[in-house]
Amino acid sequence: MEFVSPESEINPENDNVDVFLHLDDGRTYSFVVATPNNIYWCMDNESVNYFFGVPPLFVRKLTRSNVEVAVAALLEDPQWLEVYGSLQTSAPE
Repeated sequence: MEFVSPESEINPENDNVDVFLHLDDGRTYSFVVATPNNIYWCMDNESVNYFFGVPPLFVRKLTRSNVEVAVAALLEDPQWLEVYGSLQTSAPE
């Protein structure tokens, strides 16, 4: 797993970050991981009462350990890779 932004710049309480998940078969998925507070902040920032976009994978605090646990839970049912992740690199043939 790879954070796209430097982890030192992440606000664990209110932020979102792109994460690359590199699977053993050669596929790479990207995910948006966010805190619920960040979604509220986005709505307040835009002065709207709604949010839509790529569905984020939510964590209570944006830390590496929380993201790792969330991704591991997501991988228990591979259908969620296609819902929350975007395939960036296919498996070699």
